[in-house]
Amino acid sequence: DINIHSKSLIDFISDTSTPITVGIQGEWGSGKTSLINSIHHSFDSHGDIKQIWINSWEYSLLSTPEEALLKIVNRIIDDLVAQDTNKKRLSSIKSGAESIFKGALRVGAGMTMGMEAANVAKELLETSEQTISALRQQLSDVVNESKFKKIIIYVDDLDRIEPRNAVAILELLKNIFSVKRCVFILAIDYQVVVKGLEH
Repeated sequence: DINIHSKSLIDFISDTSTPITVGIQGEWGSGKTSLINSIHHSFDSHGDIKQIWINSWEYSLLSTPEEALLKIVNRIIDDLVAQDTNKKRLSSIKSGAESIFKGALRVGAGMTMGMEAANVAKELLETSEQTISALRQQLSDVVNESKFKKIIIYVDDLDRIEPRNAVAILELLKNIFSVKRCVFILAIDYQVVVKGLEH
């Protein structure tokens, strides 16, 4: 009986100030994906709302942890800027994001066993603060000039990823995408976050 929850969340998302993150917490198999699917479906017909769906588990398959982390961020950026008509800014966003990601991948490649996503996120946030800040401002400008009243980004299956990497993904999303009009909906088992933070 998820209808009462989905309706409440749909009303909340429609009226809330942004940026904001909503966590859908529950054990594996408790119906988190069904709940966010019903929210996604309800906004399908809204032309002024853009929806981006990220299945983090799929991005982690056949990828090192740092690659999965960067693929997720890159996918959100691609979807956000897809309709931007300012080609110069688009090029700047792409090159800025690429330099951040290449730097992180270089760091990862230098390690014999590859680098954990948590360390990549830490490296990015410590050494690229100005770059990340500039990227966030550019993304904010894109969103502000778009026709969309809200952008809803769903991140599903975080609890199927190694806990430290799930926390690293959350950390990077928080720092890059704290953008007005953006609503993040995360489906995660709270215990996974706790395990990830232990490290």
